[in-house]
Amino acid sequence: MKITDLPLMARHFLSARWNWQHLRGPALERYQERRAQQIVAYALQHSPFYRNHWANHDPGSWRTLPTVDKRLMMAHFDTFTTRGIKRDVAMEVALRAEQSRDFAPLLNDLTVGLSSGTSGHRGLFLVSPAEQAGWAGTILARVLHGWRPHHLHVAFFLRSNSNLYEQVGGTFIQFRYFDLMFPLEEAVARLNAFQPHIVVGPPSLLSMLASERSKDKLRIMPERLISVAEVLEDHARQAIETIFSVRVQQIYQCTEGLLAVSCQRGALHIQEDIVMLQFEALEGSEDRLVQPIITDLWRKTQPIIRYRLNDLLELDPAPCVCGSGFRVIRAIEGRSDDICYFETLTGELRPFFPDTIRRMILLASPDITDYQVVQERNGQLHIYLQTEPGASFERVAQLVRASVAATIAQYACRSADVEIEPGLPPALPGKKLRRVRRLQ
Repeated sequence: MKITDLPLMARHFLSARWNWQHLRGPALERYQERRAQQIVAYALQHSPFYRNHWANHDPGSWRTLPTVDKRLMMAHFDTFTTRGIKRDVAMEVALRAEQSRDFAPLLNDLTVGLSSGTSGHRGLFLVSPAEQAGWAGTILARVLHGWRPHHLHVAFFLRSNSNLYEQVGGTFIQFRYFDLMFPLEEAVARLNAFQPHIVVGPPSLLSMLASERSKDKLRIMPERLISVAEVLEDHARQAIETIFSVRVQQIYQCTEGLLAVSCQRGALHIQEDIVMLQFEALEGSEDRLVQPIITDLWRKTQPIIRYRLNDLLELDPAPCVCGSGFRVIRAIEGRSDDICYFETLTGELRPFFPDTIRRMILLASPDITDYQVVQERNGQLHIYLQTEPGASFERVAQLVRASVAATIAQYACRSADVEIEPGLPPALPGKKLRRVRRLQ
């Protein structure tokens, strides 16, 4: 981390601690209104897209401004950001990082990331150094409950690394990135050597580590486990907590912002000093499920204002016993995926985590607008594709086959049996489409 970023990170750390304890009720509402008005004014001045999108609308009534989504953002990316970054240039940097596995290069001074495609579309995000420092200070304040200044080891399992995640490393924290596609035996050996105090990863990975711990192959005693990227199901939580004797917490984050973090009691709190969430009830769910519309109260490089997310949430009407005034998400109905398996050249089964499957589909062609992947047996994939009007489905399917073959071969696995067809199967009423699914 740059030394010049440390004071800013520290300021956000202290601010996040204070906000968590004291912002509630009318004070929180005034805070959100002030921040939202500032972000809207900034976007109006610096983002050509928003200036045009809000034509004939009153920016002062920001809660009723027209919404945006990932498809609209990507279609107008060249004018969406406030830094004039071209979509093709940013995409080239992001794709090069994916292929080389080197996530350090910047675009000007900006971190460039590629979303994992849980919404059905690939997306880009840009983050400035100041926004990185702010994110790092906030995430440390919200995740390290009751933290005592001592040297912490943090193991972070994700499909791709980022300068954003590396920002949390510093004098007291040693951050180590673990690629999700490490063979399990290698990951276990590295964890045994590293001895992390905190392990962050998808619940499917945490479940695998719990299994290795029960066999006494994994010999770590983490103080905290944090679930990310997938829905944490109750049965998985209970199994992981039983084996590690540690409560599993959650971070609910996406391209559009840091949305929610677990408190010490395990409740998933909306980060209401970071994002303002408006909700629309899902028709037919008797107001149980809501769809969030996000306004990020801090990001200026790529303003997220009235951004419609397609996750479905169930809110908890009761206040949390931890004392925070931030609202609680009882359940996330979405982003739930399964692990797929392929046979290695030596005859063993290798797991492919959902994020790897999603990326090998979405990175194949920009003409893919939505998809679903179903594995009915080991080594097989049934892929459903929805493409842009006018795009050649056969050409897109050919590119997807090539991407699947290259990814499978990259991890020394036998060729997959791939079936591809146009259109998506119907989703169940009131349920978000599971884009990667294994039939048990």
